[in-house]
Amino acid sequence: RGHIFLNCSLTESFCIAILEAACCGLFVVSTRVGGVPEVLPPDMMRFAEPNAGALLVALGAAIAEATEFDPVGFHARVRGMYSWTDVAERT
Repeated sequence: RGHIFLNCSLTESFCIAILEAACCGLFVVSTRVGGVPEVLPPDMMRFAEPNAGALLVALGAAIAEATEFDPVGFHARVRGMYSWTDVAERT
């Protein structure tokens, strides 16, 4: 079982993979590219510039905080943010 999802994209418009990872209860570490910062709230992910050194630092910080993450809470929050009812109300 994982605790952290690492997304190393150089370009990304939305990134459904980070949404799926958070829905599975994983904290997300991702490069700050494209629309990625808009997919999840800041407390569910940590950003890095798209280079190996920055990703290593962000991943290390997430590992240090891994005991503070609430996988069941992450799932519930994503479910609420991306339900069909919520999407319909926002459009």
